[in-house]
Amino acid sequence: MRAILLAAGQATRLRPLTDNCPKCLLSIGSESILERAVRLLGERGIQQFTVVDGFCGNMIRRTLKQSFPSFDFRFIRNEDFSTTNNAWSLMLADCADNEPIFMLDSDILFEPAVLDILLAHDAPNRLGLRTTGCIGEEEMKISLGTRGQVTNITKEMPVSEAVGESVGLEVFSGEFVTAMNKVLCRRMKIDGHVNEYYEATFLELLQSGHDVMPVDLKNTLCMEIDTPEDLQTARDVFKAL
Repeated sequence: MRAILLAAGQATRLRPLTDNCPKCLLSIGSESILERAVRLLGERGIQQFTVVDGFCGNMIRRTLKQSFPSFDFRFIRNEDFSTTNNAWSLMLADCADNEPIFMLDSDILFEPAVLDILLAHDAPNRLGLRTTGCIGEEEMKISLGTRGQVTNITKEMPVSEAVGESVGLEVFSGEFVTAMNKVLCRRMKIDGHVNEYYEATFLELLQSGHDVMPVDLKNTLCMEIDTPEDLQTARDVFKAL
């Protein structure tokens, strides 16, 4: 399995901390957010990575190659990181060779058990779901169908209709990945949706008959870093994990 790491953004809400440093290289204890994610994935046998970088991309490449010299990294540069969104970065990753992937944004912090739960699940296509705690209006919310499959994934969903929120960690089969790449290329290059979230592509695939199952992460720790407050919380919570 290959991991797809999306790390192109500028993280303007974290300025001045991110004036000259990508968000994923901000420290949590003795290592950066990105190094922590790569280490935990590597400990579980995933050592092939496609990394889509952009802002301060050379710093990301240098850090990963120095910290994990034995891992197989494929680096891709999103030159349009300031005017595109993560769907464009995912398209650039070119997931088109029927290879299963573990996909994540580079600003997500999680305890090791999160990976164990997600990797142990037997659904070919699955995503991490948080059902505990408060679901925010800005979160990527999820609704489910009668078979328990994901039927909608969007920030626009009313909180009252959501069963929980996607944490931004997904495992997809080679078949799904091939279909996803085709939809991404069309939405980006033909339809012109260059500034949308990749969940819009997921939704189109769901509506065309592809099943994605939720994996409830229950009370495990998993969070996205968007603001200085998030970063401080993460440093307090994850320093011993």
